[in-house]
Amino acid sequence: MKRVAVIGGGFGGLTAAAELASAGHRVTLFERSSTLGGKAQVVDAEVTLDTGPTLLSMPGVVRATFERIGALDLLPRFHRLPLQARYSWPGHTFDCFEDLDATLASARQFGDAEADALQRFYGEAARIYRAAGEPYLEAPFEGLPQFLARAMKRGPGAFMAGLQLGTLDDLAARHFRSPQLRQFVDRFATYAGASPFQASAAFALIPHLERAEGVHHVEGGMGALVRALHLALARLGVEVQFGQQASWTAHRKELVVGEALFDAVVVNADPFASEPLGTRELALSGYVALLQVNRRLPLAHHHVVFGSDYTREFSELFSGEIPSDPTLYFCHPAATDQTMAPAKRSGVFAMVNAPALRSEADAVAWPARSVVLLEKCVAALLQLNPGLRRDEVVVLGQRTPVDLAARGAPGGSIYGFLPHGRLGTFQRPRIRSSTPGVFFSGGSTHPGGGVPLVMLSGHFAAQLAQAHLEGA
Repeated sequence: MKRVAVIGGGFGGLTAAAELASAGHRVTLFERSSTLGGKAQVVDAEVTLDTGPTLLSMPGVVRATFERIGALDLLPRFHRLPLQARYSWPGHTFDCFEDLDATLASARQFGDAEADALQRFYGEAARIYRAAGEPYLEAPFEGLPQFLARAMKRGPGAFMAGLQLGTLDDLAARHFRSPQLRQFVDRFATYAGASPFQASAAFALIPHLERAEGVHHVEGGMGALVRALHLALARLGVEVQFGQQASWTAHRKELVVGEALFDAVVVNADPFASEPLGTRELALSGYVALLQVNRRLPLAHHHVVFGSDYTREFSELFSGEIPSDPTLYFCHPAATDQTMAPAKRSGVFAMVNAPALRSEADAVAWPARSVVLLEKCVAALLQLNPGLRRDEVVVLGQRTPVDLAARGAPGGSIYGFLPHGRLGTFQRPRIRSSTPGVFFSGGSTHPGGGVPLVMLSGHFAAQLAQAHLEGA
């Protein structure tokens, strides 16, 4: 039995702590706040709303985690969404279904050729996943040589196709003539807080995975998943210390956290939080409005209302401005899960992409920015639901980059690392630190953001820590 410290109780830290405890080690988890979950917090009023991640893909990663720690009995129910998301523009609504034929039928409003192009796009996205996604996700990223060796096992054709990828927008433009379907593809870069005009076409693996493995809702919200992991930690004997702003230092062959000595440390925090940023650009942040509507809405579970000019929107965002005509994302969990709101009520999570903080002046500007963005969110919600009155919409809370920064995110960036450039994602901070026995997990490390990938980072961190402990 070795002594392991886990600093931070987000999904990556919870996963690493559970897996290392399951392997027989004595694990202490330090969490500086009074709740676990990291960015995955919950507002639990008359309605229940997640304040962080709202969508679950790759459910097999989550199930495998619970299976490894002997906690499948604690896993909340997953609801698979037949209508994965609705996308709208003035005069057009495109529905993306789990069923490909239904999705293609919706795409035919833009022309038969565009529906055929969408089918070809999904085929290319699947090839991108096999060529680049599978070797990237199957093991901790320890450098390009190891990754390229895994990629070569897919065959030289797939390997060469992976090397020739341009930007995500290049890929979308090659397939589609309609600006709407091009914008639909471009949006997947924002899953990493990136611009589709500068991020790799490798991000096409996200729509492939959503089509192949489904889009899911966790019954009770992501907060239910956090609670299940907390119960698993208790069952495994993990000591959780709340209100502990922990940090580590090296001492000979051991590591010091607080006043205790440990054999290994997993840091579930953005690596950029402990090093100077310099001129490094951060991934996008976000503004969130948490709304209660005093009627049950016919709104889809996930609904995206696109702005009119994506090029201008990302130019504004990466210039440090809030977008003048932003794309709005709405999550309405009661459309699927009746436990999230009582009858005749709806909870709505509304989100707008926002720039990361660059200075104190940016932080000072956010109260005024929040007023503007809240009104845009409410106005769009009213437009999507004819007959809904403003006085039926109650504001439960708001979250801004300032709030994310207060929880430890550098500049309030949701993902920290910005994966721009052809090889951008391979420059992501690695799980193994330069200090023996210290490992990182979270959305800024390999393999990236989103609940399944963050849990995968925790799994990889536990694997590397276990190897270190066995050799110690």
